Amino acid sequence: MSEQPTARPTSLTTRTIRGVAWTLPTSLGSRVVGLVGTLLLARYLAPAEYGEVTEAAILAVTASGVTTFGVGLYLLSNRDLTRADVFHATCWFVATGVVALGAVWAVTWVILPELRDYMPLFMLSVLLDRISYLPERMLIRQLRFPWLSLARAGGELAFTGTSLGLAVAGYGAMSIVYAFFARSALKFVALVPAVSWREWAEPHRLRKDTLMKIIRFGTTISVAGIATFLMRRWDNLLVQAFFGNATMGAYNYAYNLADTPAVAIGEQMSDVVAASFPHAEGEKRRAAVVRACTMISLIMFPLAFGLGAVAETVVETFFDAKWASVGTMLMLLSVLSAPRPMAHILNSYFLAGQRQRVIMVQEWLSLGILMVGIATIGRLGIHWTCGVVGVAFILRTLMLMWAAERLDGIPMRRFLVPLTRPLVACLAMVAAIEVARPALSGLSPLIRLLAEISIGGAVYLAGALLIFRAAAAEFLGLIRGSLSRRSAD
Repeated sequence: MSEQPTARPTSLTTRTIRGVAWTLPTSLGSRVVGLVGTLLLARYLAPAEYGEVTEAAILAVTASGVTTFGVGLYLLSNRDLTRADVFHATCWFVATGVVALGAVWAVTWVILPELRDYMPLFMLSVLLDRISYLPERMLIRQLRFPWLSLARAGGELAFTGTSLGLAVAGYGAMSIVYAFFARSALKFVALVPAVSWREWAEPHRLRKDTLMKIIRFGTTISVAGIATFLMRRWDNLLVQAFFGNATMGAYNYAYNLADTPAVAIGEQMSDVVAASFPHAEGEKRRAAVVRACTMISLIMFPLAFGLGAVAETVVETFFDAKWASVGTMLMLLSVLSAPRPMAHILNSYFLAGQRQRVIMVQEWLSLGILMVGIATIGRLGIHWTCGVVGVAFILRTLMLMWAAERLDGIPMRRFLVPLTRPLVACLAMVAAIEVARPALSGLSPLIRLLAEISIGGAVYLAGALLIFRAAAAEFLGLIRGSLSRRSAD
């Protein structure tokens, strides 16, 4: 069979910016709907049962999350892969996933019988996600972001509609399980036919040397990936061990809400940037990583700090009394959405330079800071735990910036000085909301929330005009130009 290279992106700058223009509105729209659905879902679930189903979901997702072996990054960071290379990656990825899922299923069946009802659909959902992950990487390689963003948005809407509908109908925690499956099934149906099966599953004779190349590439990356995954999931298990299922359920709810800006916007933009780094070299790549971190901060900082500022009002508006503890947790955790997308961008930068060891070291060090922090300071109370989580994500990003300075001579001030401008605007935004809050106390929670959001948004926009007008104008110009191209297309 022919050794044809898979399709590669062209017109990099134009198509990358266009990818951002496609991704942002689609992802943001679906996440807004998802956020509203998540808030309403809390009215029909108790914290304890939500904590239990979350524990089952973490175990199922862990089976896949710790066995990615860097395959996704291998597909994105190597420009000249042949279809034979991709087929080897597909076989390795699917086979290891099946083995991992089987092992977790066996352990759950023996040790955690209370989770047995949840696991079958969780396992099937994760398997569908693992298969659709491969054509998804092909779409990113080709910078075909419109369909990818629509598929992701459709999956989130399917999750929201299914979970909320079934919760209202009285399915309890199982509504989360069915919704999980609905999201995975929709993405599978949308993504697998979107790419020619020959791009990722065309059969070739399996060769040991090709497989070993993939394994060697992924060894360091997979070790780092395990740390990254555990950093975002296993804090829940420590919270459950220290404070019980009910507190873990409330904590996980707060964490997911705090993480929404990073997932809805930050990760989508980071994927676009990750696909572009392998096509730049030297000073161009160094300038690109600084610029990408600056641009993403203009969006992520106000979303993260703004969410923290209105956290108590959000909980008062959408949650009932049994979820009252979520408010303070959300306020403390919201900071994590500010640095996390920048860490993803910096990791992609190091990966493009074949510096996997840097990623591995800093990810495990970050995980150690988080776990030790929760096991020591965090045990003083759940609010201390939330504070530790935010600090750990900030330190993770700062360590990556320091590594860029030591290895590539990019001074940390090139990253940090531009970030102070949106940070100052965000502090003014938070201060304005706090000053206005007493005057709004007589209004209903929903009206107060809308007023706080409006005040915060107006103050941040004013700050953008006064403090970082040039950067904001540049970013808006790029988006506006790409939207014009999208309309023409």
